[in-house]
Amino acid sequence: MSSINVTINQINTTTTVLVTVLSFFSFVFGAIGLTLNILVFRRPFLRREPCAVYFFWSTCYSLLVVFVIMPVRILSDGYNIDISTYNIVICKTEIFLFHVIRTISCWLIVLASIDRYFNSSTKAQIRRMSSLKVARIATASISILIIILYSPIIIYYDITYSTNGSGNIVPKCNSREGINRSFDVFWFLILYSLFPSLLMVLFSFLTIMNLRRHRQIVPRDLGNNLVVRRTDTQFLRMLIAQVFVIVVSTLPFCIVQIYGWYTANLAKNVLRLAVENLIYRVTGTIPYFAHISSFYMYTLTRTIFREELFKIMKRCCHPN
Repeated sequence: MSSINVTINQINTTTTVLVTVLSFFSFVFGAIGLTLNILVFRRPFLRREPCAVYFFWSTCYSLLVVFVIMPVRILSDGYNIDISTYNIVICKTEIFLFHVIRTISCWLIVLASIDRYFNSSTKAQIRRMSSLKVARIATASISILIIILYSPIIIYYDITYSTNGSGNIVPKCNSREGINRSFDVFWFLILYSLFPSLLMVLFSFLTIMNLRRHRQIVPRDLGNNLVVRRTDTQFLRMLIAQVFVIVVSTLPFCIVQIYGWYTANLAKNVLRLAVENLIYRVTGTIPYFAHISSFYMYTLTRTIFREELFKIMKRCCHPN
């Protein structure tokens, strides 16, 4: 066996181990954290907050990421059991659900950013847009819209044959070559990666500007205003932490997607394919952190969230 073949085998082994370990880590910590998220956001105090509605439903969709998407990916990446290649119906259904579930979860955080902007506005007419009724309507609307926007996947995804990291020709559920694949990359960047991240950053910045104006208008000596401002500020901290994790988690895969689209027609040797496969699969696993880390971010950044969590723990330890 030549040294190049040894190197390729080592790279492929490293890829499998890294992806499997990261996926198991994400699954365990995601299942624990997101389940606790559900319990906390169902507390009476938080159920009154429109922003908590977005966080709650984003957590529900993230749970689907953990319990539906991750096990399938672990089988595929760690044990080479790819059910999407069994037939065309499974291929289209799996890819469609994977894209829709992850994207809705991220866009609900975008809506939470917009809600904080509405809530912090100095204009009463804009502040009225931050309500439970609006939150429920917006959650349902964005879910339906994303399902519609991703419906072309059902048409242009198919079982194709491509070269894997070992240089073998294997079946793969992928978009068809040409304009379909370019559209797939572009749509991914718009709906899941770049555009939601930019909107989150934009509305978080606008919210901070609103809070600064608000401090100049609202008297500081009113106790009720202090409580409201404390709650709003802590929700903003939760939001900024979540936005930061989403941007950092999705950006590397976004760059890899652009690189893959740009170099799709280049001739590549087996070693380069193995290295690119390593980078692609590892960066493809990192976005899961955007879905599993919310509980830990909320616990670190928000006192009220910790207080509600401790109440749940006390109730479990001392039910009477």
